[in-house]
Amino acid sequence: MAEKTAGSELSDQIKAIQAELLSLTETVRSYSKEHAAAGADALRDAASRAGDAAYGAAHDAHRRGEQLAEDLQGRITANPLPAVLIAAGIGLVIGAVLGRR
Repeated sequence: MAEKTAGSELSDQIKAIQAELLSLTETVRSYSKEHAAAGADALRDAASRAGDAAYGAAHDAHRRGEQLAEDLQGRITANPLPAVLIAAGIGLVIGAVLGRR
C-alpha cells in the first residue's frame, strides 16, 4: 500500500507541476502579446512622426526653392544684360570643357 500512496503522491505532484507550467506558459504568452502590441504601436507612432517631419522638410524646401526662383527671376528682369552675359559665359565654359573630350 505504501507503493500506491507514494505513486499517487508522485502522480499528484506531476499534475501540479504540469498545471503550473501551463499557467506559466499562458502568462508568458499574454505578456508577449501585450508587449508586441505596445511595440507595434510605438513603431507606428515613430513612423508617423518621421513621415510628418519629412513632409515638413520637403514643404520647406519647396517653399525655399520657389522663393529662390522668384528672387532670381526678379534679378534677371531688373538686370537683363548682365544675366545674358553670365549665361553666355557659363555656356562658353561648358562648351570648352566638353569640346576638350
